[in-house]
Amino acid sequence: MKDITNDSKGAQLDPSGSTFLGLDNNRLCRWGMRDRNGIVQNLVNDSISTPVLNWAQGHQFSRGTNFQCFATTGDGSIVVGSLDGKIRLYSINSMRQAKTAFPGLGSPITHVDVTYDGKWILGTTATYLIVICALFTDKAGMTKTGFNGRMGNRIAAPRLLKLNPLDSHLAGIDNKFHNAQFSWVTENGKQERHLVATVGKFSVIWNFQQVKDGSHECYQNQEGLKSCYCYKIVLKDDSIVDSRFMHDKYAVSDVPEAPLVIATPMKVSSFSISSKQ
Repeated sequence: MKDITNDSKGAQLDPSGSTFLGLDNNRLCRWGMRDRNGIVQNLVNDSISTPVLNWAQGHQFSRGTNFQCFATTGDGSIVVGSLDGKIRLYSINSMRQAKTAFPGLGSPITHVDVTYDGKWILGTTATYLIVICALFTDKAGMTKTGFNGRMGNRIAAPRLLKLNPLDSHLAGIDNKFHNAQFSWVTENGKQERHLVATVGKFSVIWNFQQVKDGSHECYQNQEGLKSCYCYKIVLKDDSIVDSRFMHDKYAVSDVPEAPLVIATPMKVSSFSISSKQ
Protein backbone atom coordinates (compact mmCIF):
# COMPACT_ATOMS: atom_id res chain seq x y z
CA MET A 1 0.00 0.00 0.00
CA LYS A 2 1.24 3.47 -0.90
CA ASP A 3 -1.01 5.16 1.68
CA ILE A 4 -3.62 4.33 4.34
CA THR A 5 -6.21 6.52 6.03
CA ASN A 6 -9.27 6.38 8.27
CA ASP A 7 -12.75 5.53 7.01
CA SER A 8 -13.87 9.07 7.76
CA LYS A 9 -12.50 12.32 9.17
CA GLY A 10 -13.48 11.44 12.74
CA ALA A 11 -12.96 7.67 12.62
CA GLN A 12 -9.70 7.89 14.56
CA LEU A 13 -11.72 9.03 17.59
CA ASP A 14 -14.04 6.00 17.41
CA PRO A 15 -12.52 2.92 19.12
CA SER A 16 -15.19 0.62 17.68
CA GLY A 17 -13.99 1.01 14.09
CA SER A 18 -12.69 -2.16 12.45
CA THR A 19 -11.86 -1.05 8.91
CA PHE A 20 -9.52 1.40 7.21
CA LEU A 21 -8.79 2.50 3.66
CA GLY A 22 -5.78 1.59 1.55
CA LEU A 23 -4.34 3.02 -1.66
CA ASP A 24 -1.71 2.09 -4.18
CA ASN A 25 -0.98 3.21 -7.75
CA ASN A 26 -4.09 1.66 -9.29
CA ARG A 27 -6.12 0.40 -6.35
CA LEU A 28 -8.53 1.94 -3.86
CA CYS A 29 -9.86 -0.37 -1.17
CA ARG A 30 -11.18 -0.89 2.34
CA TRP A 31 -9.54 -3.46 4.62
CA GLY A 32 -11.25 -5.20 7.52
CA MET A 33 -9.36 -6.03 10.72
CA ARG A 34 -11.83 -8.60 12.07
CA ASP A 35 -10.94 -12.27 12.02
CA ARG A 36 -13.32 -15.05 10.96
CA ASN A 37 -14.94 -15.01 14.38
CA GLY A 38 -15.74 -11.31 14.10
CA ILE A 39 -13.11 -10.21 16.61
CA VAL A 40 -10.94 -7.20 15.84
CA GLN A 41 -7.32 -8.38 15.69
CA ASN A 42 -4.53 -6.73 17.65
CA LEU A 43 -2.17 -5.49 14.95
CA VAL A 44 0.68 -4.66 17.35
CA ASN A 45 0.79 -7.78 19.51
CA ASP A 46 3.86 -9.80 18.55
CA SER A 47 2.85 -12.74 20.73
CA ILE A 48 0.22 -13.87 18.24
CA SER A 49 0.47 -14.86 14.62
CA THR A 50 0.57 -12.16 11.98
CA PRO A 51 -2.91 -10.63 11.60
CA VAL A 52 -4.72 -11.23 8.34
CA LEU A 53 -6.52 -8.28 6.77
CA ASN A 54 -9.68 -8.97 4.81
CA TRP A 55 -10.63 -7.14 1.61
CA ALA A 56 -13.95 -5.48 2.49
CA GLN A 57 -14.55 -3.23 -0.51
CA GLY A 58 -12.69 -1.58 -3.35
CA HIS A 59 -11.66 -1.56 -6.97
CA GLN A 60 -8.54 -2.50 -8.90
CA PHE A 61 -8.17 -0.09 -11.81
CA SER A 62 -6.60 -1.48 -14.97
CA ARG A 63 -3.86 1.13 -15.36
CA GLY A 64 -3.04 4.80 -15.62
CA THR A 65 -4.53 6.23 -12.44
CA ASN A 66 -1.16 6.66 -10.66
CA PHE A 67 -2.76 7.37 -7.28
CA GLN A 68 -0.41 9.00 -4.76
CA CYS A 69 -2.43 10.04 -1.69
CA PHE A 70 -5.95 10.30 -0.34
CA ALA A 71 -8.15 11.59 2.49
CA THR A 72 -11.74 11.29 3.70
CA THR A 73 -14.56 13.67 4.61
CA GLY A 74 -16.80 13.49 7.65
CA ASP A 75 -19.23 11.12 5.93
CA GLY A 76 -16.52 8.90 4.45
CA SER A 77 -16.36 10.28 0.90
CA ILE A 78 -12.86 9.98 -0.57
CA VAL A 79 -10.57 12.45 -2.34
CA VAL A 80 -7.56 11.04 -4.22
CA GLY A 81 -4.52 12.87 -5.60
CA SER A 82 -2.53 11.53 -8.56
CA LEU A 83 0.91 11.74 -10.13
CA ASP A 84 -0.49 13.65 -13.12
CA GLY A 85 -1.97 16.32 -10.84
CA LYS A 86 -5.57 15.16 -11.10
CA ILE A 87 -7.74 15.13 -7.99
CA ARG A 88 -10.65 12.68 -8.01
CA LEU A 89 -13.70 12.65 -5.74
CA TYR A 90 -15.44 9.37 -4.84
CA SER A 91 -18.79 9.14 -3.08
CA ILE A 92 -19.37 6.94 -0.04
CA ASN A 93 -21.31 4.53 -2.27
CA SER A 94 -18.69 3.56 -4.83
CA MET A 95 -14.93 3.30 -5.24
CA ARG A 96 -15.27 2.21 -8.84
CA GLN A 97 -15.83 5.53 -10.60
CA ALA A 98 -15.08 9.08 -9.50
CA LYS A 99 -18.01 11.46 -9.33
CA THR A 100 -15.77 14.39 -10.20
CA ALA A 101 -12.21 14.73 -11.49
CA PHE A 102 -10.37 18.03 -11.25
CA PRO A 103 -7.79 18.40 -14.04
CA GLY A 104 -4.16 18.68 -13.03
CA LEU A 105 -2.02 21.79 -13.38
CA GLY A 106 1.08 19.79 -14.28
CA SER A 107 2.59 19.09 -10.86
CA PRO A 108 2.11 15.76 -9.04
CA ILE A 109 -0.17 15.83 -6.00
CA THR A 110 1.92 14.52 -3.11
CA HIS A 111 -0.64 14.99 -0.33
CA VAL A 112 -4.32 15.83 -0.13
CA ASP A 113 -6.80 16.90 2.55
CA VAL A 114 -10.47 17.87 2.63
CA THR A 115 -12.72 19.79 4.99
CA TYR A 116 -15.07 17.83 7.22
CA ASP A 117 -18.10 18.90 5.16
CA GLY A 118 -16.42 18.04 1.85
CA LYS A 119 -16.78 21.56 0.46
CA TRP A 120 -13.07 22.37 0.05
CA ILE A 121 -10.10 20.32 -1.15
CA LEU A 122 -6.43 21.04 -0.35
CA GLY A 123 -3.72 19.53 -2.53
CA THR A 124 0.04 19.68 -1.99
CA THR A 125 2.62 19.92 -4.76
CA ALA A 126 6.35 20.57 -4.47
CA THR A 127 6.12 24.32 -5.11
CA TYR A 128 2.54 25.36 -4.33
CA LEU A 129 -0.69 24.32 -2.63
CA ILE A 130 -3.94 24.13 -4.54
CA VAL A 131 -7.29 24.93 -2.90
CA ILE A 132 -10.44 23.84 -4.74
CA CYS A 133 -14.08 24.58 -3.95
CA ALA A 134 -16.11 21.39 -4.46
CA LEU A 135 -19.51 23.12 -4.34
CA PHE A 136 -21.68 23.54 -7.42
CA THR A 137 -25.31 24.05 -8.41
CA ASP A 138 -26.90 21.25 -10.41
CA LYS A 139 -29.49 21.57 -13.18
CA ALA A 140 -32.32 21.44 -10.65
CA GLY A 141 -30.86 24.38 -8.73
CA MET A 142 -29.65 22.23 -5.83
CA THR A 143 -26.31 22.97 -4.19
CA LYS A 144 -24.14 19.86 -4.02
CA THR A 145 -20.51 18.87 -3.65
CA GLY A 146 -18.47 17.06 -6.27
CA PHE A 147 -18.60 13.96 -4.07
CA ASN A 148 -22.33 13.42 -4.57
CA GLY A 149 -22.83 14.96 -8.00
CA ARG A 150 -20.95 15.34 -11.27
CA MET A 151 -19.59 18.87 -11.55
CA GLY A 152 -18.70 18.66 -15.24
CA ASN A 153 -17.91 22.12 -16.60
CA ARG A 154 -19.15 23.78 -13.39
CA ILE A 155 -15.77 23.37 -11.70
CA ALA A 156 -14.57 26.66 -10.22
CA ALA A 157 -11.02 27.90 -10.81
CA PRO A 158 -8.70 26.79 -8.00
CA ARG A 159 -6.73 29.11 -5.74
CA LEU A 160 -2.97 28.68 -5.36
CA LEU A 161 -1.03 29.21 -2.14
CA LYS A 162 2.64 30.07 -2.57
CA LEU A 163 5.62 31.51 -0.74
CA ASN A 164 6.72 34.97 -1.81
CA PRO A 165 10.10 35.09 -3.63
CA LEU A 166 12.10 36.04 -0.52
CA ASP A 167 10.67 33.28 1.68
CA SER A 168 11.02 30.80 -1.16
CA HIS A 169 14.72 31.69 -1.38
CA LEU A 170 15.15 31.39 2.40
CA ALA A 171 13.43 28.00 2.40
CA GLY A 172 16.05 26.71 -0.07
CA ILE A 173 15.73 25.32 -3.57
CA ASP A 174 15.84 21.72 -2.33
CA ASN A 175 12.99 22.18 0.14
CA LYS A 176 9.51 21.36 -1.06
CA PHE A 177 6.01 21.74 0.33
CA HIS A 178 4.67 18.63 1.98
CA ASN A 179 1.68 17.42 4.00
CA ALA A 180 -0.61 20.46 3.81
CA GLN A 181 -3.50 20.02 6.26
CA PHE A 182 -6.63 21.83 7.35
CA SER A 183 -7.20 22.33 11.06
CA TRP A 184 -8.81 19.18 12.45
CA VAL A 185 -12.60 19.43 12.76
CA THR A 186 -14.90 16.43 13.26
CA GLU A 187 -18.29 18.01 13.95
CA ASN A 188 -21.01 19.33 11.67
CA GLY A 189 -21.38 23.08 11.85
CA LYS A 190 -17.76 23.77 12.78
CA GLN A 191 -15.44 25.31 10.24
CA GLU A 192 -11.73 24.83 9.67
CA ARG A 193 -10.00 28.14 10.43
CA HIS A 194 -6.47 27.58 9.18
CA LEU A 195 -4.35 25.34 7.02
CA VAL A 196 -0.68 24.52 7.42
CA ALA A 197 2.09 23.13 5.25
CA THR A 198 5.74 22.32 5.89
CA VAL A 199 8.71 23.40 3.79
CA GLY A 200 12.25 23.02 5.13
CA LYS A 201 12.47 24.72 8.54
CA PHE A 202 9.18 26.56 7.97
CA SER A 203 5.68 25.73 9.11
CA VAL A 204 3.56 27.97 6.88
CA ILE A 205 0.07 28.86 8.09
CA TRP A 206 -2.72 30.43 6.03
CA ASN A 207 -5.97 31.87 7.36
CA PHE A 208 -8.56 29.72 5.60
CA GLN A 209 -11.23 32.43 5.74
CA GLN A 210 -8.95 34.77 3.80
CA VAL A 211 -8.09 32.07 1.27
CA LYS A 212 -11.80 31.46 0.58
CA ASP A 213 -12.64 35.16 0.29
CA GLY A 214 -12.66 36.03 -3.41
CA SER A 215 -12.32 39.73 -2.58
CA HIS A 216 -9.18 39.22 -0.48
CA GLU A 217 -6.47 41.78 -1.28
CA CYS A 218 -4.04 39.13 -2.53
CA TYR A 219 -6.38 38.30 -5.40
CA GLN A 220 -6.77 41.87 -6.61
CA ASN A 221 -5.16 42.80 -9.93
CA GLN A 222 -4.14 39.21 -10.64
CA GLU A 223 -4.70 37.62 -14.03
CA GLY A 224 -5.43 33.92 -14.49
CA LEU A 225 -5.34 31.64 -11.46
CA LYS A 226 -5.36 33.63 -8.21
CA SER A 227 -2.54 33.14 -5.70
CA CYS A 228 -2.51 33.98 -1.99
CA TYR A 229 0.74 35.06 -0.31
CA CYS A 230 -0.71 36.10 3.08
CA TYR A 231 0.62 33.62 5.62
CA LYS A 232 2.41 33.27 8.92
CA ILE A 233 5.70 31.39 9.25
CA VAL A 234 6.84 29.46 12.31
CA LEU A 235 10.59 28.97 12.00
CA LYS A 236 12.46 26.10 13.66
CA ASP A 237 16.19 25.47 14.06
CA ASP A 238 15.97 22.12 12.31
CA SER A 239 14.13 20.73 9.30
CA ILE A 240 10.50 20.08 10.16
CA VAL A 241 9.21 16.54 9.74
CA ASP A 242 5.53 17.46 9.96
CA SER A 243 3.12 20.12 11.22
CA ARG A 244 -0.44 19.28 12.23
CA PHE A 245 -3.25 20.84 14.21
CA MET A 246 -4.50 19.05 17.28
CA HIS A 247 -8.18 18.14 17.37
CA ASP A 248 -10.57 21.05 17.75
CA LYS A 249 -11.63 19.83 21.21
CA TYR A 250 -8.21 20.83 22.56
CA ALA A 251 -8.83 24.50 21.84
CA VAL A 252 -9.03 26.64 24.99
CA SER A 253 -11.63 29.31 25.65
CA ASP A 254 -9.49 32.36 24.86
CA VAL A 255 -7.90 30.77 21.76
CA PRO A 256 -10.58 29.11 19.61
CA GLU A 257 -8.04 27.34 17.40
CA ALA A 258 -6.45 24.14 18.69
CA PRO A 259 -2.64 24.21 19.01
CA LEU A 260 -0.38 23.42 16.09
CA VAL A 261 2.03 20.56 16.78
CA ILE A 262 5.41 20.78 15.03
CA ALA A 263 7.78 17.81 14.88
CA THR A 264 11.49 18.03 14.08
CA PRO A 265 13.86 15.02 14.14
CA MET A 266 14.72 15.60 17.82
CA LYS A 267 11.81 17.56 19.27
CA VAL A 268 8.03 17.95 19.29
CA SER A 269 6.58 21.34 20.22
CA SER A 270 3.24 23.14 20.06
CA PHE A 271 2.27 26.58 18.85
CA SER A 272 -0.94 28.48 19.65
CA ILE A 273 -2.66 30.48 16.93
CA SER A 274 -4.90 33.40 17.76
CA SER A 275 -8.13 33.67 15.80
CA LYS A 276 -7.11 37.24 15.00
CA GLN A 277 -4.08 36.12 13.00
